Amino acid sequence: MQTKKGFILIYTILVGLVCLTIMMYIFDVQLSEVKYATSNKKHVLKDDNYQRDKEYLMTLFFKYINANKVQIKQEGINKFSFDSLSNTVKYGGANVSHTGSTNQFIFTTPDVKNEKRYDYFILEDSGEKFKLIFIKTEYHNK
Repeated sequence: MQTKKGFILIYTILVGLVCLTIMMYIFDVQLSEVKYATSNKKHVLKDDNYQRDKEYLMTLFFKYINANKVQIKQEGINKFSFDSLSNTVKYGGANVSHTGSTNQFIFTTPDVKNEKRYDYFILEDSGEKFKLIFIKTEYHNK
């Protein structure tokens, strides 16, 4: 069987286009995987300012409580003066304060959109250690 000279070139071009289409599809899938991986990495490594500030405040707060542990146990949580707390326990724009009337500890942390987050806790004595019990959270504009 004899074919004309141009048909072999057409078959070669068609097979080349099919191969090129398959390669482009594989390249597109690989590019999608890379975009997903980088997006996921950014999400996992996202810097959460609130969480960082809260962890620092909790660490500093319990260091303060442990330093004054004997005095707090002798006087009681309700009668101990937490005057130096707001000067001692602070990190950046975040700090901890104590309300004498309700005996609550207020963890104040800056939040996005020009707001401040106020987390209210109560301190309880449980034998050897102290526990913080969460009460509520409020948001206020700066």
